[in-house]
Amino acid sequence: MATPDAVRDEPPEAASAKPRQKTGTYSGRLLLRMPRTLHEQLAKASERDGVSLNQFITGVLASAVDWRNDEAGPGKPRARGRSRGMAFLLAANLVLVGLAAAAAIGFLIAAWLS
Repeated sequence: MATPDAVRDEPPEAASAKPRQKTGTYSGRLLLRMPRTLHEQLAKASERDGVSLNQFITGVLASAVDWRNDEAGPGKPRARGRSRGMAFLLAANLVLVGLAAAAAIGFLIAAWLS
C-alpha cells in the first residue's frame, strides 16, 4: 500500500502516465498473481470445503468486504446460512444444558429422599 509520502514524492514520469479510465462496468474477471504457497493453501482449503477454488476465493473475498449477493432482490430476505446454523446450535446447546440441569436436580432430590 502506498503511503501518503510515497504518493506525494512520486517521480514525474509516473505522474504523466495516462491514468486508466474507469468505465463503470466490471467484467467479473480478475487476473491475480500470488505466491505458490498461498495458491496451494487456498486449493487445499477449497478441496476441504468441497467447492471450486474460484468459488472458495470469491467467498473469502466477499466476506472480507461484507458483500452480499444482491440477486435476492430488494425486499427479499437474504440467506444467512452461518448465522442461522450458529443460532440453531446455540438453541440446541441451551436445551441440552437445561435437560442436564433438570436431570441433576432430579438425581439430587432422589438421593436426598432415600
